Amino acid sequence: MNKLEVFLLGLILFFPLVDFISGKFKSENKMVEYLKTAFFIWVPTLLLIYLFAKAELSVVDFGFVVDGNWRNILFGSLLVVAVIYLLILIKSIQASEELRAEVIKKTEAFKDILPTTKNEMLVFTLIVSVTAGVCEELIFRAYLFTLLDSHLGVVAAILLSSLIFGLWHLYLGWQEVIRTSVMGAVFCGIYIFTGNIILPILVHIFVDVYSGLMCYFAMRKPRCIVQES
Repeated sequence: MNKLEVFLLGLILFFPLVDFISGKFKSENKMVEYLKTAFFIWVPTLLLIYLFAKAELSVVDFGFVVDGNWRNILFGSLLVVAVIYLLILIKSIQASEELRAEVIKKTEAFKDILPTTKNEMLVFTLIVSVTAGVCEELIFRAYLFTLLDSHLGVVAAILLSSLIFGLWHLYLGWQEVIRTSVMGAVFCGIYIFTGNIILPILVHIFVDVYSGLMCYFAMRKPRCIVQES
């Protein structure tokens, strides 16, 4: 393991501390926070990609190739169904005040980070969600899980990589650390089951987009109400 890879591991392990410090200078503008978050996540990711391209990583296979086996077809199909479900749910939220109120209640604790305006929704969807899906899966599943698995075994690798993934979300509170750690274990399961990193990336992006769109469309006034007012 060369010095740059050791530095990369340091960035991954100490990222929660950097995030905590940067949180002290948090902007009231969500767009600024979205871009700042994306920037900080891309820093270790670009270093990871550089080392991978130079063949200077301990991990040599990220699983970029998607085979046409039944596992990939199954998860790909489930993801398509999930997208269709999301579109139907958005329509339902727009048509039901009761459902809107329920979603608003569930997302109340995250209203400071989830999008509520059109511009926020676009940046959250196209930049934050895609960045989180691509970068975090490359870092935690393709790299960290695989590295730990080669030294400690699969169970320990799942637990440790998922815990560190959860700690990256410490700024949201310990309850969210637990939730994202569990999600990390799920993403590990998908990575192991499918044998490629592409599907975990797509599922991760979908999960984040789902949260953002639910909040946006719940907070957004239905057209009929806007027209009446």
